[in-house]
Amino acid sequence: MQVLVVDLPKGSLPDGTTELLGDIGWKVTPAADYRAALERAKSGSIDAVILCEPYRNLTPDRQPPEFRELLRCLDSQRIAALMLSDRAESSRADSRSLIEVVNPAISHAELKGRLAMIERYHGLLKRMEQELRNMERLSVRLNEHFREVDEELRLAGRLQRDFLPDISKPIGKIQIATVYRPASWVSGDMFDVFRIDEDHTGIYVADAVGHGMAAGLLTMFIKRSIVPKLVMGEEYSVLSPSEVMAGLNDAMSDQSLPNGQFVTACYALLNHKTMTLQYARGGHPYPIHITAAGVASEMKAAGGLLGLFEGEEFPVFETQLSPGDKVLFYTDGVEIAFQGDTETSLNTKSYQRAFESLANLPVATMMQHIENRLDGESGSLNPQDDVTIVGLEVLP
Repeated sequence: MQVLVVDLPKGSLPDGTTELLGDIGWKVTPAADYRAALERAKSGSIDAVILCEPYRNLTPDRQPPEFRELLRCLDSQRIAALMLSDRAESSRADSRSLIEVVNPAISHAELKGRLAMIERYHGLLKRMEQELRNMERLSVRLNEHFREVDEELRLAGRLQRDFLPDISKPIGKIQIATVYRPASWVSGDMFDVFRIDEDHTGIYVADAVGHGMAAGLLTMFIKRSIVPKLVMGEEYSVLSPSEVMAGLNDAMSDQSLPNGQFVTACYALLNHKTMTLQYARGGHPYPIHITAAGVASEMKAAGGLLGLFEGEEFPVFETQLSPGDKVLFYTDGVEIAFQGDTETSLNTKSYQRAFESLANLPVATMMQHIENRLDGESGSLNPQDDVTIVGLEVLP
């Protein structure tokens, strides 16, 4: 132990202090004045300090600036110190300080005990400080790692959005509008609207279990695995929604995804000539059909989860669309987002009531109103799940 002894005013330390320090094996470094003591304390070579309060008739804030600076240095450097003072008000209120105030009349036995206590905890304190420095270095590395991960997730989110279709223009007599709100940078939801040929347009909405990077990667697999037509040489045939869903299910089952990963989806095929909409679903929320008169109803269809069992069947259902009709495809995040503070069950259909209240609006305006409603819902800044809605409207 290297101890700095500041015997100011001269002879103010108890007699025999230097000899006592030598007897217990401490190396003594004397300081001629407080400024010299300050320089030695800043050097980092001092383990402890013994000093006296210089002027007993002065309040601590009126003590010499060199003395006050020395105390600040001891606190900042976390150096243990014994300060002799016979004034109780000199006791330091800061519990984090290692400067202990003792009476100048302290006996050799008590002084030896205080020094032994400092020596006992010195090593522990140094180890704790080393651990804190290690944690600070680790914190810097973690912050840098989190920054890189955040940038990568932002990039992944932008790339995922680039895969979404351009729906700014009508497809024939169909206008499409969407709400797409990932719970984090990357969404577990995916949708697409694409022209298969002059007479057919394919529409699907899929939801990979969970959200975040793992679910986002699965959506890319879904997009690749949706096959809307079978090409045979120079000819092709448009596949039914049942065949498309079965193909997606088998492709996912072949991957043997871990931890019971699965997907829900709904695929629809629109015939522009007849304005019939065929659809099949796999564990997905039922689409909602809103007539031109504003009457809303669920388009119910059977079908289990995708990716669990190979060879599943997904029956095709059909509905006839008329001018002014709308069809809404959505993910289960919508059900959660519209629960509100008073809802206690996902069976409340509060989201359906929200859709019905906007039924007479054009589909693009309807989607904008839904966006606004979602922004006003409780927890909108920290959503529990991804939210995706794809709305189509038959134009007059």
